[in-house]
Amino acid sequence: MCYRLSNTAERDTIEKEFNATFKFPKLHKNNPVINGLEESFISVITAEDPKSISYAIWGILPKQFEDDWEYYQNVQNTLNIESDKIEQEPLYNEALINRRCLIIVTGFFTYYLYRGTLYPYYVHLKNDSPFALAGVYNELKDGFLTCALVLSEANSFISKIHNYDHKMPFILNAEHQNRWLDKDLDSTKIYQLFEEKADLDFRAHPIAKEFHKVGVTYDSVLEPVFYKGIPK
Repeated sequence: MCYRLSNTAERDTIEKEFNATFKFPKLHKNNPVINGLEESFISVITAEDPKSISYAIWGILPKQFEDDWEYYQNVQNTLNIESDKIEQEPLYNEALINRRCLIIVTGFFTYYLYRGTLYPYYVHLKNDSPFALAGVYNELKDGFLTCALVLSEANSFISKIHNYDHKMPFILNAEHQNRWLDKDLDSTKIYQLFEEKADLDFRAHPIAKEFHKVGVTYDSVLEPVFYKGIPK
């Protein structure tokens, strides 16, 4: 599962990379750690409005839900959905067919289990550019967007540094992004897309293992910290 993301890109960098503009540009701020276990906003581009960058609450809610986000997440964590399980989950499947989005990040986090301890890794592009993860979303009655991250099978690169399960966020390259946002894409072609892998130049390094503790924050959170016995 993926509970934390990172987006340290400047607004103009994101707009240039995705050829889209922020609806509310003054709300954008760099965030090295976006904690999905708290009510957090992430930048998204929806199939409905592919030239605009909006904000969505991470953790999808049913369209008719009117109670607090936190209450729903305590009952059912909706930050992620595995691509091979979407068909069995009406909340996600209906959104997958009708409301797909790009989730804009500069990195995500994985964990390596070694001798009973979890060691976090930060995964990012070689040039630290923003990139897109596949997401699905709902729009609530009050106009707020809520979204979930789609997970796929881990590729060979991620599998070396992420050994406690075999999933990773589904990454979209430029071609995949256009197809993911295509409102006319039918369900068969959507699921075919999950079989493809983005050819992007990623890097990863371990960070301080205190990262996964709730409430721990520090300025150097993304800096490398190497430990004996785990992959470098």
